[in-house]
Amino acid sequence: MVGMSAVRILVIEHECGTGPKRFGEWLTEAGAEVVVVRPYLGDEIPSALDGSAELVGSAERAGSADIDSYAALLVLGGSAGPLEDAVNPWLPQVRDLLQRSAAGEFPSFNICLGGELLAAATSAKIIRREHPQIGIYDLHTTSAGEEDPVFCAIAGETFPAVLFHQEEMELPDGGELLVTGSDAPIQGYRVGEFAWGTQFHPESDAAQVQQWLSSDPLRLPEGKTNESITTEAAEADADLIRINQALAHSFVHFLRGRP
Repeated sequence: MVGMSAVRILVIEHECGTGPKRFGEWLTEAGAEVVVVRPYLGDEIPSALDGSAELVGSAERAGSADIDSYAALLVLGGSAGPLEDAVNPWLPQVRDLLQRSAAGEFPSFNICLGGELLAAATSAKIIRREHPQIGIYDLHTTSAGEEDPVFCAIAGETFPAVLFHQEEMELPDGGELLVTGSDAPIQGYRVGEFAWGTQFHPESDAAQVQQWLSSDPLRLPEGKTNESITTEAAEADADLIRINQALAHSFVHFLRGRP
């Protein structure tokens, strides 16, 4: 954005194929600088949000052990559960960061596994569903969502969303339910002033869903096939773009409005 410095957002990517995708593009479009760390490739996760960044190949990565130069944290999804530390040994560090975000140290936006990590970091119960949710599901904002400084951008909307999960979270004590729908009712929430979590994937499109279907052994919901799930994601794409682009822009607008 001309004449305005970018707000820097540190992104934690847990595995190949789960990057920020177009949500990251929309954040950039709104005036953010998106810096991705990939701990599964050996990247260090900043421990404290004053870190310089260095350019590595075509991707920018955090190059210091401090986090204070970032305006916010974005934690992405992944196939591991939020307490599977043996699979992803950096998860305790992420939960610590999210606990601090919930306590008001810095804003965070947390997607699917990220949302579950925020819930676990704030002592909410995590359960494993008998049947996963995979594909497009209709969600809607709550009255609290309509008043929320970020989710107000999609206030009053019933919208299609990409779900791809088997773990399910309960609402943390004191949390505000912002988005609900389906038989996993905690689809978007906030803890404290500015720690947000979603179960749905605002970054995903049909191509990413198809990639996950080809690599993830989850049993599909009854009546669905790989082809039908990919098709419904493609057919919903115009609304997916409209809703999730608005959400990304709203998050950057919120960050710009902070002191």
